[in-house]
Amino acid sequence: MSQSSGPPPAAIQRVPVFQTMREAYRAVFTSLPLLFKAAALPFLLSLAILGLSFMTGDSAFLSFVLTVVGFVPYTLFGVAWHRLTLLGPSQGAPVAFPAWHRRHWRFLGYVATMTGLFYLLVLPFIAFGYGNLTAEGAAMVGTTMVFLALAVLAAIVTLPYVLLRFSFVFPAAAVDEDYGLANAWAHTRGQGFRLLATLFVTALPMLIVIGITSSLLGSLVLSDVAATAQGADMSPEDAFRQVIADNAGPFILVQLVLAALNYIVMALMVSAISIAFIFCTGWVPAIPAGPPMVRNGDDDDNGANP
Repeated sequence: MSQSSGPPPAAIQRVPVFQTMREAYRAVFTSLPLLFKAAALPFLLSLAILGLSFMTGDSAFLSFVLTVVGFVPYTLFGVAWHRLTLLGPSQGAPVAFPAWHRRHWRFLGYVATMTGLFYLLVLPFIAFGYGNLTAEGAAMVGTTMVFLALAVLAAIVTLPYVLLRFSFVFPAAAVDEDYGLANAWAHTRGQGFRLLATLFVTALPMLIVIGITSSLLGSLVLSDVAATAQGADMSPEDAFRQVIADNAGPFILVQLVLAALNYIVMALMVSAISIAFIFCTGWVPAIPAGPPMVRNGDDDDNGANP
């Protein structure tokens, strides 16, 4: 499959989990300057949206509007990083202030579609949990909690599985490929759990780093919350606000560090989806843009034809 030919009817090979993980890390950590460039404008927009969210108060309508607007930074970053992974740095290098093209509208449309699908899928689980909590008596609480736990576990597996089955529309949209939801569903048939495993093993090391970093930095900045609350006879919430006000500089620095780490995780996820897209569809650029940032080939988990 290339930009000048149509997609194959089905996946040409399985997603090699650990090779995809390694290629995603290589794509990100050998291109950190480009990552900073791709994330610059989305990060600034995210900060602006976060600031506005604090000013909206309890307005449900404004909160909804800001949630929708919040898709824009991810669209800008997602398109830029998918293009870099697929086209390589010679053709797909991001710019600090990208123009908005038709591909961004398509990408944004798919983000909105996937978000709507997520809420549509989660409604039955919410209804099941609410129905059990209100219908069962006190004597059945234990049984109800077992069913609720099973429902939560089913949701944790089912929701990302279904969304990942459609995830190939994002790299395809980023490179202007004529490719839709039906194509993505066909190419990920039999690949859903491999995609889940791929994203899990790819994200896990960085999530551990974020957890440790957040714990250490949080303990340094917020260690005085309990003492402030006790000494000033105020609630923990008021004490938290007071400590943040008194340590605004360090607190902002902590948020910047965590935001930078979150963008690394996001880049890894985007690269992993793009690389899986290459493996399953055989996609190559139709223009002389240089090789993509993944080498198609076999791995120790047998990325051979099914």
